Amino acid sequence: MQKKTNKQEIFGICVDSTELVEVLKAINSKKSLFLVSINPEYIVAAQQDKEFRDILNSADLRIPDGFGLRFMIPDLPIIPGRKLVETLATAKYKIFYLGGKNDESQKMAQKYGGAWDVGYPSTNDQMIINKINKYKPDILLVAYKYPMGEKWLYANRQKLNARVVMAVGGSFRYLTGMDRLPPEIVEKMGLEWLWRLILQPWRIKRQMKIMQFMWMVV
Repeated sequence: MQKKTNKQEIFGICVDSTELVEVLKAINSKKSLFLVSINPEYIVAAQQDKEFRDILNSADLRIPDGFGLRFMIPDLPIIPGRKLVETLATAKYKIFYLGGKNDESQKMAQKYGGAWDVGYPSTNDQMIINKINKYKPDILLVAYKYPMGEKWLYANRQKLNARVVMAVGGSFRYLTGMDRLPPEIVEKMGLEWLWRLILQPWRIKRQMKIMQFMWMVV
C-alpha cells in the first residue's frame, strides 16, 4: 500500500511526508506543479526571509531533502534532491535544464537529453522564458543559487510553458561528475553536509546554517 502525503510543519515551514513513488505519481498526474525541496538550510534561511518562507509554503509539493529534518520528525521520509533529479532525468520526460556554473546545464542535457540555457535571473528573463516556452518541456529544472531559483520560478511561473517546475540546487554538479558523490555509508549516516565541507571548505558559511538549525531544535 502506497503511503499518502501528510503535511507537517517545521519551524513554520510546511513539509510533505511523502515517498519518492508519491512524488512521481504527482508528476505523472499531468497537473501543473511547483515543487520545492526542503532542508535544514532552507528552514533557517526562511526564518529571516518572509518572501522565501511564503514561497516554500505556497508550493504544490514540499519534498523533504536533508536528514537533519529527522531531528524534528524522526520518521520523515527523506528524498535527496540529486536522486530525484536523476530519477526524472533518466525517465521519459522532456526536460529543460536552466542555470548552474561551468556549463552544468549543458552537460546535463548532453548526458540525459533535453534542452538547456545557462541563463541568469533578472538579466535576460524574457529571452530565457521564450526559449523554454518554445521547447515546451514537461519539467523545468533550475540550478540558480537558493533562494534565487525558488524566487525566480515563483515570479515567472505563470509565464512558463512547463508543467512541472523545480529549483534543484547543486544536483547538476553531482550528476555530471563535477562534484564527488559521498560514499553510501556517509549518506545513510546523514553526514553528507560534513562530506561537502571537507571537500569544499569554502562552504563553511552555508554549513553553519545546519548548526543554527540544530540550535533551534535544542
